[in-house]
Amino acid sequence: MTLEPIVHVLSLRCSPAAAFYAYAHIGDWWHPDYTSNATTLATVVIEPRLGGRVFERHRDGHEVDWGRVTLWAPPRVLAYATHLAQPPETPSEILVMFEATANGCSVRFEHGGWTAANADQRAKFREWPLLLRRFAALADS
Repeated sequence: MTLEPIVHVLSLRCSPAAAFYAYAHIGDWWHPDYTSNATTLATVVIEPRLGGRVFERHRDGHEVDWGRVTLWAPPRVLAYATHLAQPPETPSEILVMFEATANGCSVRFEHGGWTAANADQRAKFREWPLLLRRFAALADS
């Protein structure tokens, strides 16, 4: 059993490179309410390399692992396996692709990797539009 990915496509005014790096600086746009502790969150980090960690860091130095970068190809694509709000043994996959357009760029966001082992977790991820609006506002600023 494999479910279709959650897909969102954004049209931005900025270049693919600007959008890529805005996304990669996830701590600048991620909403604190979607972390383990919004009141102590310092930042969210995507380490900029294949195999890099994706994690949240809190003001006391405590870190919560979200996953690992599986594809790092600026400014075209980045992907990471994630177990945010899911059991670590059944991660899903985020794939973000950036393409130049006549007026800026198109960003295709896919949250996939849904299998029989994690399909019951998919419904938790209805807030992507809110988060991606925050990303788009930063990228286009």
